[in-house]
Amino acid sequence: MRYTNCIIIIENKAWGKLMKTRSLNRIIADISDSSIREYFLNNCDPAIRSRILPYAAGIYPFENSLYISDSPKNCALFIKMGYPTAAYIHDGNRSLDFSEVKYHLEDPELIEEDDYENIFRRLAGIPLDILETERLFIRETAMPDIETFYELYEDPETASFMEPLYPPDEERAYQESYIRNVYGFCDIGIWTVIYKETDEIIGRMGIEYCDEAGCVELGFMVASSHRRKGLAYEGCLAIIDYAKEMEGVSRVRARVRKDNTASRNLCTKLGMKPVKELNDDLVEWSIDI
Repeated sequence: MRYTNCIIIIENKAWGKLMKTRSLNRIIADISDSSIREYFLNNCDPAIRSRILPYAAGIYPFENSLYISDSPKNCALFIKMGYPTAAYIHDGNRSLDFSEVKYHLEDPELIEEDDYENIFRRLAGIPLDILETERLFIRETAMPDIETFYELYEDPETASFMEPLYPPDEERAYQESYIRNVYGFCDIGIWTVIYKETDEIIGRMGIEYCDEAGCVELGFMVASSHRRKGLAYEGCLAIIDYAKEMEGVSRVRARVRKDNTASRNLCTKLGMKPVKELNDDLVEWSIDI
């Protein structure tokens, strides 16, 4: 799902991303009208139907639950209590003010299990799983990853071609803002790369929107201890395939230093071509998708 603001109407498109683990336990449905509640229950994804419970004041919360309500008042109450909350919109409440609620849900037959999982993770501050390849797992960056990033960036070869991290306090503030504003609004970004065999963080890869319509920019970095194994190619190829599924995206570009032979070779292997020279000894490579 791609989106550009914080109020989401889920109608006809799902994230559909691979979940390494499930974080969402229960869905607590606060729908007062019995016919509307039955419609929601009968038409929701069968994979989550058995996990839906009716709201009962004083009994809940269940751990790791997503609250869904068709009442603005109750949505505001749940949010105040710290519960991950989404609004269920239907003909009977469409004119009401749900502006306090980040996610507005419609057409339950079109909302898949992964959509509920992703909504819960967004609201609960849990990083989303993005991609899995034969050897890599790629997910959104979480704040504890930062400590490992500092270790990776200590490598002289990495430091020579990458912009340095900010001092710790600034880096934490930057990452908090990035998680909130880039992941939360754009649904893409630079992600954390995990080597499945050892479950260790070995780098960062991803795509970001850039100043060119229909184009995203690819970024990548793999720890020196895991280079020359084809891991950067494996991850970047999967990310380019991911970009192919994005609405309105027709080109992927990367900006590489002239003296960065390894990255130039990777771009060539990915099918990218050098298209123009930029300032600071950078060359732009791109591929149409």
